[in-house]
Amino acid sequence: MPVHTASLRFHLVLLVLVGLVLAWSGIAPKDRFTWFLEVVPGPIAAAVLAYCYPRWRFTPLVLTLIAVHAMILMVGGKYTYAEVPLFNSLRDEFGLARNYYDRVGHFAQGFVPAMVAREILIRRYILPRGRWLFFFVCCIALSISAVYEFIEWWVALTSGESAEAFLGTQGDVWDTQWDMFMALVGAATAMLVLGRWHDKQLGLAIGKRGAVSLREITQENIDAVGDLRVAQGQIFHVAGVAKTLWQASHRDDRWVRAIYADEEPVGLVALVDPSLAGRDEPELYFWRLLVDARQQGRGYGRKAIALALDYARSRPGAERIKISYVPSNKAVGRLYEEFGFRHTGAADEDGELEMILPLNTGEARA
Repeated sequence: MPVHTASLRFHLVLLVLVGLVLAWSGIAPKDRFTWFLEVVPGPIAAAVLAYCYPRWRFTPLVLTLIAVHAMILMVGGKYTYAEVPLFNSLRDEFGLARNYYDRVGHFAQGFVPAMVAREILIRRYILPRGRWLFFFVCCIALSISAVYEFIEWWVALTSGESAEAFLGTQGDVWDTQWDMFMALVGAATAMLVLGRWHDKQLGLAIGKRGAVSLREITQENIDAVGDLRVAQGQIFHVAGVAKTLWQASHRDDRWVRAIYADEEPVGLVALVDPSLAGRDEPELYFWRLLVDARQQGRGYGRKAIALALDYARSRPGAERIKISYVPSNKAVGRLYEEFGFRHTGAADEDGELEMILPLNTGEARA
């Protein structure tokens, strides 16, 4: 499914809403200098979004979060984070030690950048969904929070007492640590709460995993299959779709199929089958397997391997199937071991480690 990006109309509606809040916040703010420091990220973000619009548009979810974050900054700019009236009332009503609006602001400082980073990392095929994505997004959000603390420090050094409202420590010696901690909590919360909704807008498979099948690549599905990509960190381990199809077009012994989850192409698998070229040879070669970076971690690769092995066992005269992999890609070696492949102790001419699987069921189990 394609990515659901925000329309021009949606951009303009959010721009008007943020603009109205900005205008309101600029009317008699508590401290003009603090107001400027707090609200300036909003116009900067708007300028960046406008500049990138012809080439990149965020999903409606992330774009809305950016707008909400800008409004949070503008409210804090109008009153200063230590004196937002609603949170003053909450402080007095419940006997709290401080005005906690700044905690809300720093929670948002992790919550929103985390979703922005998540979208960029997934859509640019830098990282697939999973634990590493969660970890690196949290690191990015925490880094942004730390940089913001540096900015507060530098502003305080250069402007002296006039930056006190901008710092908003309210006498808490651990305020900086609390700010970064709240950003980290916000980042983790965003991914846990909004991850599935975000996946839906990114056009990723969600909910029940689709039934996996292998299909021929035809004129009707070549464009969708051609858009499949592995993550950036995997490009040195497996060739892409375009190279695979080009190489296969020059050989008669290549069996290439698209991996489908229901009606959605999610990857590609290919074997070298000598019988397709009329050669009577007992050994097939598991030539290529890739799963789109956005679809990884859902078991599609394992199911595709099982289906490809079923095809290999159905070939007349086939006795065994071989595979090789880049030594640094230990995960794929472990994956193939689950299917009964065993290392031969040899490496091919490219330095890749070879594994072999007997296609006779009794021999494979032995």
